[in-house]
Amino acid sequence: MILMKPITRAVRLSLLAALPGTVIAQQTDDMVYLPALDVRSLVPTSVEGMPGAASLLTREQIDIYKPYTLHDALDFVPGVKTIDDDALGRRSGIGVRGAPSRRSRKVLLLEDGTPINNSAYLDSGAHYTPPLERIERAEVYKGAGQIVHGPLNNHGIINFQNLQPTLVPETVIEVGAGSQDTIQQHIHHRRTEGDVGMVFSYTGKQADGTFDVEEHQYDDFYTGLEWQVNERNQLAASVTYLRERSDGYDENNLSLQEYREAPRNKSRFNEGREDNNISVNYLKYDLTHNLQVTDDVSVSSKVFFTDLDRPRFQTRGTAPADGGVMEGRDRRYENLGVESRLEWANIEALGLDHRIQTGVRYENHNFEDRRPVGLPGEKLDEGSRGRLFAVSGEDGYTRDGRLIEYDAEAISGYVQNSMSWGDWTVTPGLRYENFNQYKDTVFRPGSSDEGVREKDSNSLFLPGVSLLYSGLANSEVYAGIHRGYAPASARSDDFPLTPETGVNSQLGLRTTAIKGVSLDAAVFHNRIKDTLIRDDVDAFGDALFVNSADSEVTGVDVGARIDSSAFYVADYNLFAEAALNYTDSRFTTGPLDGNRVPEVPTRAGSFTIGADHLSGWHLSATVSHFGSFYSDIENTRELTADGEAGKVPSRTLFSARGSYKLPINTDATLWVQGRNLSDKLYISDVQDGIRPGAERTVVAGATVKF
Repeated sequence: MILMKPITRAVRLSLLAALPGTVIAQQTDDMVYLPALDVRSLVPTSVEGMPGAASLLTREQIDIYKPYTLHDALDFVPGVKTIDDDALGRRSGIGVRGAPSRRSRKVLLLEDGTPINNSAYLDSGAHYTPPLERIERAEVYKGAGQIVHGPLNNHGIINFQNLQPTLVPETVIEVGAGSQDTIQQHIHHRRTEGDVGMVFSYTGKQADGTFDVEEHQYDDFYTGLEWQVNERNQLAASVTYLRERSDGYDENNLSLQEYREAPRNKSRFNEGREDNNISVNYLKYDLTHNLQVTDDVSVSSKVFFTDLDRPRFQTRGTAPADGGVMEGRDRRYENLGVESRLEWANIEALGLDHRIQTGVRYENHNFEDRRPVGLPGEKLDEGSRGRLFAVSGEDGYTRDGRLIEYDAEAISGYVQNSMSWGDWTVTPGLRYENFNQYKDTVFRPGSSDEGVREKDSNSLFLPGVSLLYSGLANSEVYAGIHRGYAPASARSDDFPLTPETGVNSQLGLRTTAIKGVSLDAAVFHNRIKDTLIRDDVDAFGDALFVNSADSEVTGVDVGARIDSSAFYVADYNLFAEAALNYTDSRFTTGPLDGNRVPEVPTRAGSFTIGADHLSGWHLSATVSHFGSFYSDIENTRELTADGEAGKVPSRTLFSARGSYKLPINTDATLWVQGRNLSDKLYISDVQDGIRPGAERTVVAGATVKF
């Protein structure tokens, strides 16, 4: 795809976005500190003072709990629910509150402020998230942040912040191995030399999957640089590359009878499954400029580019070695964006203190959906991707390839004003989104749409207001009501669909008023119009989307922790923490009235107890519960014979971990962690058949810092 035209537009917009800061900078020579405003982050330092529900998953928590996957780590965040489609969680399945989890289609995923959904404006699923080992922290907004961040802002926003440079040089080496043929390794080095901070990171992991034929493997490389140009200017740049190769993986799962007979033996029921495969090549470039114009005025801007190449291939019953034909979904996403934000703080007017924030973003997205087919006997993979013309195989199938290209242009802007008096802060704001979707059916034999270019245009205003009260001892009360939306998937036979819009309200309390106890609880209610939902799958297991009906989401999040060290002095600390969610998500109009929205369990959460000791050891155990949910909009209760619909039963899983810091001069820690320790057989999800969840996995390793 040729991106010169959108690149030229992005450069022009970046120059225009920088002009306000440039003009103001010429008016003052004051020497000031770095800005708190940064397009790479959602939460400046902590959740205190945030005018809405927010949670942090910190580097310290990740190092202590040693979760096997990112999905496992998000179990510790109230309101976040994940569904595994593979053992390593690489097929991202993250939901927040009432958002269906599969492929994270309803959650805006960011990495250092850059969107990492496949294409938020065309096909919002996700096949990439950063590995845990190089995350500094994960910042989670729930039912908040719709003014500053968009799209996909009806339910939640998650930003993965990468490792930051350190003043003192730090090198970390971590290795681990265990069941399911798991091997993982990580190394990073970070330091600051003069005015330049730097981070270099490599992470690799391989493991068996949930089925006998599946083997997963990825390698991840990250480099970040920060240059303190002077006391008012900072430049930062980063490059990310992830390469995944997973063999034996496909989305054609098991019938009910197959699941009952041999739930993990795919090859027993379908010849050629071992030839199926998926690959991911993900590349991201980020360039950020922070300018502190005066003590009160700051500008933060960035340009970003992401390239996701995601080919997947599978057989249909006969192995290529026996003359069978493979077919694929070969998808390529290229996204280019530029964003600039301006903040003007400490303004006094009308007896109030004001903090004004405004910003603009431009994005250009390109998505190529190629359906190649192979010749009889030809094995397809990332290096041999087939062709578009029709072929036949010994199994009697005739395959027709297709090629559909999608494009989107989007521009958004926002303004909000935080007005404070005493212990009260109210923040009204308005976001504007305008985007165009284009669909070109380049090659599709027998289709009347071949050669036709279709277009859909949308403009939305998203107002909102939040309230924060901090007059209680060590406590904050927050409330808000905001309009959010999700662009409709362009990858639909019913193109164009209507964007999903919602009115999201919440009331919450976070407090540390009770000694040794922290609590953050919120009630929420969302009214969703034109709910976008996965209705069915085509013959290749490809999800099809519809505007099903209006829906409502009502629920409560609770996050709490208690530590014994607050009550008495000892060499150890006993603790307990909980991350709980209740969500009632139902359709409210038409023939679906009263049905539950698929993939949203009513109850989900985790409860952890543990102990830390000054001698350097940690022990803890977690019970995680994921309630039952329907897999289809009709709310089919019994699992169907073909395994393509039905109610997925609830499951309760156990995990535990332990670590010991060696009493030597080098900072070295031995650790072990295990998930699904009871080896419970459970259904993770139902789409194009039944997929079981991961079996018991125990991994041990060592981490050395110097």
